[in-house]
Amino acid sequence: MKWLALMMLLGCAQVTSLNLKKHQFGIQPTKIIWFQVAGLEEEQIAMLRFQDAAERRTSFENNTCMGKTWNYNLYNIRNASYSTFLAQLSGKKNIKGDCTDSALKPMWGYLGPNGYTTGILEVSSKEEQSLMSLAKCPDSKFLSDVYFWLRQEPPKGTKTYITSMNEKIEPGMYYYDRTCVGRTCGSSISETFRSIVGQLNRLSDKQLFVIRDFSYLEALEAKDFVRARGILADLERAYGDALKLTEQSNDYLAILTTGDSKFVDMPDMGKSWHEFEKKGSGAQVKRTKLTNLVLASGARAENFCGIYEDAEVFERILSGPKQQGLEFKIINPFKF
Repeated sequence: MKWLALMMLLGCAQVTSLNLKKHQFGIQPTKIIWFQVAGLEEEQIAMLRFQDAAERRTSFENNTCMGKTWNYNLYNIRNASYSTFLAQLSGKKNIKGDCTDSALKPMWGYLGPNGYTTGILEVSSKEEQSLMSLAKCPDSKFLSDVYFWLRQEPPKGTKTYITSMNEKIEPGMYYYDRTCVGRTCGSSISETFRSIVGQLNRLSDKQLFVIRDFSYLEALEAKDFVRARGILADLERAYGDALKLTEQSNDYLAILTTGDSKFVDMPDMGKSWHEFEKKGSGAQVKRTKLTNLVLASGARAENFCGIYEDAEVFERILSGPKQQGLEFKIINPFKF
């Protein structure tokens, strides 16, 4: 009887690993860190992995799950990054790129009533890329109650911040990094990331922090691969910090999604790769791919393995499995 009981116990043991990593299934995330990086595609990580004739595993490779999303909506097969990111944030495919999009209910519209504080950091966003363009539409409440930072040169008369000073900010306002001049800022993306995480932790126990980067895509399109690699390295450090948070607490979800993913035809190894690293020469940027990249670790990361549509990212963050007998039913703990 003892052996029978032991066999039954082992047979009912719960799987607690995923992708050869320790993982708890069905945990609701109370702290969500979401990177949206325009232009990135997984092969470009080679710029960091094989840098300086060495080989190292980057934080982008240390995820629980990797997925791919189809880069289309109701109107286009290949979307601009800001349209893709909005589809991911709202769960809608009917992105038009005009003020009608301001009527969409973004993720923080669902999370806010459930006690979540939302912070958004935009890096080098142009007017049409920024969520501020939707907030400026008539009768728009798209960014109401959201803490909003911009890592770019401040226009005259705008509110500003300095990362190192942890200055008090208010929701519904827009704060520019006053250390930025042109494309250069006094602090890195990773330093700004750590500062804002600290501020959000002081504001609330439940958070959504969205980091929207367009600087990497800008460098790729300019074929400035040296700058692109520097930006990617900075983002990799910030993403590594997010992964450490998922290891320290099981209620963190770290997710990275891309939009307008570019195929970069990089050179072969050897001398051509050395010239590419030194001068940024010998590579070509091809057209936008049909799919985008998704990386995830932490609470509910199991939802992001596989291939799905951009608009489904929203649902996979908000929904989780609940075991009922031998069946899994998707439930939604948030108010829709």
